[in-house]
Amino acid sequence: MTSAFPPAVPCLTVTDAADAIAFYTRVFDAVPHRLECLPDGRVLAADLVVDGHWFTVSEWADPLAATCGLPVLTVDVTDPDEVLRRAVAAGGGVSAAGGPAREVLLRAPNGRSWAITRPEPAS
Repeated sequence: MTSAFPPAVPCLTVTDAADAIAFYTRVFDAVPHRLECLPDGRVLAADLVVDGHWFTVSEWADPLAATCGLPVLTVDVTDPDEVLRRAVAAGGGVSAAGGPAREVLLRAPNGRSWAITRPEPAS
């Protein structure tokens, strides 16, 4: 069986999919590939790609269910300072910073945590 998607795709549940998509597009240059909308126009689910990696964002009406047991998603970027600048400008908050690995924990407005890292240089 073949599919346009990888065998396993992470799915993030949020309380406002449209806001989450806008944030991920602005901060991580996410590219939306599929939107499922309700008759009233609200986004129910969307498939996004960040640097070749697919994930799904879907709307969940219960804020507690949408944010309990949050995973931390990691993104390696060549310019983490620029990504953090865009994230803070888009309403994100920095939870932790520094360390030898140059990792920063960013909390998106929808409560999801993202670890922003700079790839280690090749030795």
